[in-house]
Amino acid sequence: MNFVTPLFLAAFMLLLASAVLAIVTRKKFSLVCVALTALACVFLISGALQIGRSDSLWKLSGPFYLGVAPLSFRFDALSAVFSALLGLIALCAALFSHAYLKHLSGRINQKYYWCSLNLFVLGMLGVFLAANAITFLVSWEIMSLSSAALVVWNFSESKGQKAALIYLGATRLATAFLSAGFLWFHHAFDSWDFAKWHFNQADLLVPSMMVALGLFIKSGIWPFHIWLPYAHPSAPSSVSALMSGVMVKVAVYALLRFFLIDGSGSIYLAWVCIALGAISSFWGVLFAFVQSDIKKLLAYSTVENLGMIFLAAGICLYAQVAQLKEIAALAFVAVIFHSINHGLFKSLLFFCAGAIDSAVHSRKLDSLGGLINKMPATTGSFLIGSTAASALPPLNGFVGKWLIYQSLFMLAASETERAMNVLAMILIGLLSFVGGLALAVFAKMFAVVFLGRPRSPAAENASECSKLMNAIPAALAVLCLVCGCFAGPLITYFCRMHPLYSAVSLPSLPIGQIAFLFLAFAIFFYLAFLRKNGERIRYFSTWDCGYGSLLPKMQVNSQSFAHSVGTIFGHLLQYVTHFEIGGHDRRHFPERIKAETVMISLLESRIYGPALALVRLLNRHFSKLQAGSIHLYLLYVFLVLVAMIVIEVLA
Repeated sequence: MNFVTPLFLAAFMLLLASAVLAIVTRKKFSLVCVALTALACVFLISGALQIGRSDSLWKLSGPFYLGVAPLSFRFDALSAVFSALLGLIALCAALFSHAYLKHLSGRINQKYYWCSLNLFVLGMLGVFLAANAITFLVSWEIMSLSSAALVVWNFSESKGQKAALIYLGATRLATAFLSAGFLWFHHAFDSWDFAKWHFNQADLLVPSMMVALGLFIKSGIWPFHIWLPYAHPSAPSSVSALMSGVMVKVAVYALLRFFLIDGSGSIYLAWVCIALGAISSFWGVLFAFVQSDIKKLLAYSTVENLGMIFLAAGICLYAQVAQLKEIAALAFVAVIFHSINHGLFKSLLFFCAGAIDSAVHSRKLDSLGGLINKMPATTGSFLIGSTAASALPPLNGFVGKWLIYQSLFMLAASETERAMNVLAMILIGLLSFVGGLALAVFAKMFAVVFLGRPRSPAAENASECSKLMNAIPAALAVLCLVCGCFAGPLITYFCRMHPLYSAVSLPSLPIGQIAFLFLAFAIFFYLAFLRKNGERIRYFSTWDCGYGSLLPKMQVNSQSFAHSVGTIFGHLLQYVTHFEIGGHDRRHFPERIKAETVMISLLESRIYGPALALVRLLNRHFSKLQAGSIHLYLLYVFLVLVAMIVIEVLA
């Protein structure tokens, strides 16, 4: 047993102890859970940093044997990177929760919360370290069920119940496809160990696609993203940070482990990843633009970024098949780097959303405004997170998307099929549109939430949250800046994680020069426009056109900001604006004007809704088979046995 194993074992035991103590301890259990969870995360991060490029396997035997296979864990560079991300975000979530849960006091059962949160982290850690299919599936189920419990933390709200049911339905489908694929691979290789499986064999395309489909559903990319805009607004912000920052990366990690590290590539899976990734990035940013709830907007932004990650994975798979080693290495690094980047800045934004919710008690954009004067620390962190999410240098979001762009440019100029060159150019144009719209999304959110005048009494009376709740987003903001400015060594390290790319030389990113230019531009702008003759420019009242003082409702709000885009893509978004004008002489002197936009999810109304209606119809008919008669049930058992015998004879 090396030095790394006790650190991870200690993290496992502390997380389990914290989950148990949350249930059995009566007094001051919150502080105990925070301390144990934080200590577990520290051990987890320490263990991940100690792994380096070593590769080791650890198996438990005896009572820890899971039926047909032992609990088995693999420690290598890939699992270390994602485990370190998990430890960091879980540490932030634990510390943030201690102060944030006071906002939910009286509405949330903290024992239930802390138990589910620790099991959630424990399940994700088990997936990242799993070395065989049984350990993977057990950890996957712990992760899925505990996160569903956190989504439905408020049992009395119908929205939470609906969100949990939709999320549970998605997790059940994902688990079903994963289980079917794993059983098929076990039959093919007569082993549960991942090291003995080869996912890219031509005769195992069907089970490979089953596994990939389960990962697609869990990641939340199009068209399986329906659960994201339901689960995130319902879950506490600390849980949303973990789900969006880490949990959706579980599918990315598994895709890297099963299909990219192997090295041979799969052309069919490559096309699927490219297609779903491209549609998902476009669909996610488009729906994010027209949202009026902070957490729902961030949920659709997650769909956009996951689309880009899977698009890069598809490019890597194609380049592996086409023997384009440099492009494959660049896309491989892009998948890992943007996964880490998204985990940092999206968790930051969800923590800031929780701080805003605790201060204003609302996440509706049109109920906020003017928070830059009320919550300056949250404003600064949110601005850095939004800048990173908009892929502006020198922050980490820029580096991740730069890598994706570079892989596409190299693919467009490579000596491969002409159709692939053209497709790469089309994808560059698509990502340019997505990037521009993403910038508009976060410009809208920041402007409506923090600038202008308060749009409600709650926003007018808001105050900065606790120092601990400010420190967590601030620390993540610093990491976003560090990962952006020191991207070179990280890119080199991630490239060497793949056994085939350790000697590949990737193009350098002049992030230092870019950062210097941006700093110089900021100083010039400040001196040229924000100061005059050594003094600040004086501020004057806006011309009021003779109507008197400007009112908060005269500001550009979330709906008016997004109206033009919503109208252009109205058929795709199902975006409709309803006007209500009232008064005695409403044509000339209206007394009441109300405008409300309604948006219906096209997939939900045209695909998933009818599918669920069909399932309900079939259930009504098949429920007659459950008549409550033991004789009838024995007949069912007899018929199944006969069918199994017939199948065995024919086979």
